[in-house]
Amino acid sequence: MQENLTVLSPDIRQLVEDGYAVTIEGQYLIVDNIPYVPSAGVIARGAIISAYKEVEGVGKVDGDHAVWFTGSIPCFADGRSLCEAMVADTNQQMIAGRQVLCRLSNKPNPIGDMLDNFYNKMMHYIRKLTSYARAIDNSVSASGQGSFYYRQKPSVFFYPNAAIARSGLDAYEKKLEVGKVAIVGTGGTGAFILDAVAKTPASEIHLFDDDIIESHNAFRIPGALTIEQAHSGSHKTEFLSQLYGSMRVGIFGHPIRIDSDNVRLLNDCNFVFIAIDDGPSRGLIARHLAAKGIPFIDVGIGVDKVVETVQLHGRARVTLVTAETTHVVDSLPIADDREEAVYNNIQLAELNAINAMLAVIRYKQYLGFYTDEANADVLKYKSSWSRIVL
Repeated sequence: MQENLTVLSPDIRQLVEDGYAVTIEGQYLIVDNIPYVPSAGVIARGAIISAYKEVEGVGKVDGDHAVWFTGSIPCFADGRSLCEAMVADTNQQMIAGRQVLCRLSNKPNPIGDMLDNFYNKMMHYIRKLTSYARAIDNSVSASGQGSFYYRQKPSVFFYPNAAIARSGLDAYEKKLEVGKVAIVGTGGTGAFILDAVAKTPASEIHLFDDDIIESHNAFRIPGALTIEQAHSGSHKTEFLSQLYGSMRVGIFGHPIRIDSDNVRLLNDCNFVFIAIDDGPSRGLIARHLAAKGIPFIDVGIGVDKVVETVQLHGRARVTLVTAETTHVVDSLPIADDREEAVYNNIQLAELNAINAMLAVIRYKQYLGFYTDEANADVLKYKSSWSRIVL
């Protein structure tokens, strides 16, 4: 816990100077000790919690007028519920490490200066709740000596994901706090996997690929490369680790090909994505991971020419293998079919992207972030069917 009154946003400083107990907990602003009425003639205390964001040291409300409340549904002094007037929902959840019992939403009409800063926003709710408590005891107050505590939660990101705080999804995002993730192969599909996984709170993301950036890569990975980057000759892992290193720490590029001599480098991973198009290498890595009990997802796409209609038939596959489903390894395409795969090496950004996103959704299902009723080992997408099958 760190106490620091010298770097406060002016609106937060005003709350403290007015005598309120203020805490910034990661991406949340908390004001404690707010009196309210839980039932007729009764006064209790609770905390109001708002998603919090600063831009250049100044709090920015960003149009969000609602707050969470650790108390029960507030009432008038006579016990009549304020649910219709003040309560947005009554979903109990953990926000900023606190058990909240409801979410308050009360926007004055006209709204005035409520959303100009956090002082105005928090004082709106403090005055509302306190006024009903004062109808019972005129001496009650939320203010006292004033205090401020700042608890910055460790993060891999250089700037916070404010949408997580505004939606109250920190408990959900916590499920994605994996220690070490590896992506073997950073071509079209692997790069899209990185684009999504880099935006999760995984502590470390390790990239393995010995290929270099060439101009054709620019047409099947996220974003846009400059002409200088497209012809730089840099290793893909070096380029991508630098690119995504601009938003977070913990991305490590390894410009090597995983083979029998170094596959042990994956031994301490918590999860691995295999995004390569070489069957024997896939088999080597998959069997090694399965033997070590390391969960992984293998991906693959294919494109065939339909000569008669001058069209392409695209497909994508996602296979999840866990310690409980190691038998699935036997179904992976591990044959050396490079001579037969005349068109299978064609990569198109949309197929790479859908292959990667299905893989990341499946990964998040494995971690319990998304619901999973099917519990499928394999997902297959075919463009001609316009659907995903198990």
